[in-house]
This record gives sequence, C-alpha cells and structure tokens, in this order.
Amino acid sequence: MHQVIEFFKGLFATDKWPPRWHCGDWSSFHGWLYILSDLTIWIAYFLIPLIILNYLGKKKSGIKFQKVYLLFAAFILLCGMTHFLDATMFWIPMYRLNALVRFVTGVVSMLTVYYLFKILPQAFRQKSNLELEREVERRIKAEEGLAEANASLTSFAYIASHDLQEPLRKIRAFSSQVHDGYSNVLGEQGNELVQKIMNSASRMQAMTTDILNLSAYTDRINMGMISVTEAARTAISDLESKITESGARITVGSIPDVYGNLSYLSHLFLNLISNSIKFSEKQPVINIWGEAHDKVVSIYVEDNGIGIEEAGHQKIFHAFQKMHGKNEYEGSGLGLAICKRIVDIHHGHLSVSSVPGEGSTFIIELPSQAVGISDQ
Repeated sequence: MHQVIEFFKGLFATDKWPPRWHCGDWSSFHGWLYILSDLTIWIAYFLIPLIILNYLGKKKSGIKFQKVYLLFAAFILLCGMTHFLDATMFWIPMYRLNALVRFVTGVVSMLTVYYLFKILPQAFRQKSNLELEREVERRIKAEEGLAEANASLTSFAYIASHDLQEPLRKIRAFSSQVHDGYSNVLGEQGNELVQKIMNSASRMQAMTTDILNLSAYTDRINMGMISVTEAARTAISDLESKITESGARITVGSIPDVYGNLSYLSHLFLNLISNSIKFSEKQPVINIWGEAHDKVVSIYVEDNGIGIEEAGHQKIFHAFQKMHGKNEYEGSGLGLAICKRIVDIHHGHLSVSSVPGEGSTFIIELPSQAVGISDQ
C-alpha cells in the first residue's frame, strides 16, 4: 500500500530517471525515427476517435451497439496517449504516468473484448449491406409482381362486371314484360316469382355497377391541393333529390385543404352521406367538419343514424360486408369498400366511431401536402 501511495504522489515526477536520450546509445536518426513514428501513430489514434464520435453524433439513434463504438474510441485514444508519452519521454521521463495510462488502456481493452463477446450473437444475426440490398431487390420484384397481379385482377373485375351488365338489363326487361303482359295468366304465385327475379336482377346490377366503380379507382390520377369543402358540396348537390326526399339536414363546417383528387373525394363524400341517409330511422342530421394537425387533415362525417356494433367497425370497410339483411337495406355492401379504396389511394386512413342507436362518425385522415415532400 505504501508503494501505491508513493507511486501516485510522484505520478508526474521526472527526477527518478534520465530522459530517454540519455538511456542507451541513441543516434539522432534512430531517436528521431522513434519519436516521429510515435507521434504519427498518436495523431492517427487521436483523429480516429474524433471520426467515430462525429459519426455517432450524426447517426444518433440509428446505430446499433453504440457502446462498442464508444469503447473502441476510448481504447484507440488511450493507445495513442501511450505513443505520445513514449515520444515525450525522450525529454520528459514521466514513467509513472506512462505506466498508469498503459494500465487504463489495458482495462479499457479488456472491457471492449468483453462487450464484443457479449454482443457477438446479436452481431451475427445482423444482415450485411449486400444481404439488405438483395432483400430490397426481392421486395421490389415482389411488389412489382403484386402490382401486375392487382392490375390484372382489376382489369378482370372491370371486364366481368361490364359484360354482366347487358344480360342483367335483359333479364330485368324481359321479366318486366312478362310481369306486365302476362300477370293475369301467371296468377299470384307466378307474379311473385317474376317479381323476385326482377328484384334479384336489380340487386345484381347494382352490385356489378359498384364492382365497376371499385375497379375504376386507381392511383394513376392527378393530385394537387384541393378544397375539401368543395368536394363535400359537390356530393351534396349530386344527392339533392335523395336529400329532399329524406328531409336530411346537412351542415358543412370549416375544413382545411388537402392534397388529393377532387373527383375521387367528391365520390367519397357521396358514398358516406348516402350511407348516413340510408341507415337512418328518423330525419337524418349530418355534420361535416375538419381540423389540421401535424401535416394531416382529419375530416369528420357525423350522423344520427342507427349506428354500428363494435364488432363491425373493421368489417364494414371490406367488400360485400353488410351488417344487415339483404332485404332490410338496399345496397351491394361495396360503398364503404370504395370509400376505403379512395382514402388508401390518397395515402390516408379511414375509421369509424359508432354507438348502436346513437349514430356514427367516420374519420378520414388525409395528408395536407404531397406525400414524401417535407416543409422546406
């Protein structure tokens, strides 16, 4: 213990040993070669930690195993200090300080080794840049394949739905002629069967029309900053007869502009307002308003309709999902699927908050600027 105390008391002492120039037979060339070599190594060892720390500062939380980087920086810096002290001891023989720095360097070195062993299993699980590049390429190809498949499916749905329209029109027309011209001959049961055929054909025709509409919505459209209020008022104008017939009261409050397509958003409001009117057992009251926050505009379409059970809050946005019997409310079950498709094309989000018997509020979240463009 006495030696330890004495060691630290004379940590910077230089009187116990001669300068290194006086230890042994140094030639000028040999001595300066030694000094310059140590100083060159020290400069490099000093700059490397600065580069590491600068890299950590710029990447911040995006780097894994930050402790390893810091331990490496400390280890390299301490190694550099040993070389710097070796060079200075040609004039200032601080052997005790040199010994202490070397000891600290050894401790940090062992800590670095320990931590490396500790993280080695995790490090082996990390993918290399080449592996990541290959994975990105695979995903790009998969997305391209999916896009082609979706395009083919959309094309098939459009063609199939379009080709079904004419036969359905003929079924309705011929059934109507039979009903009108031969009602006396058919009798009550026959007329009832013909009426069922006509009703089924009408539902099928409405469904194929909705499928045509759904397949028609693609992301290959022109977008820009548009007035959501104008889109809502266009939908209200198109629904004028239905609104008058139902006695619906609709208010449109202040809504910030969004980045989108006016025609698509008009159809979005048309479907939502039409649904609110249809699923109401009293005079429909519909309120539409919006607010902007964090580059997103939230638009609310609130009604006093029959509401939706919590179990159906997600299902209603899927194609052909109806919460009621086919004869209870008209429709194909595609209206809200079309709404979701339109919102997805706009890189937005559509959800509903509803209590059965108290009404529903549809929440549409749309970007307030072009996706991928940040504020300058």
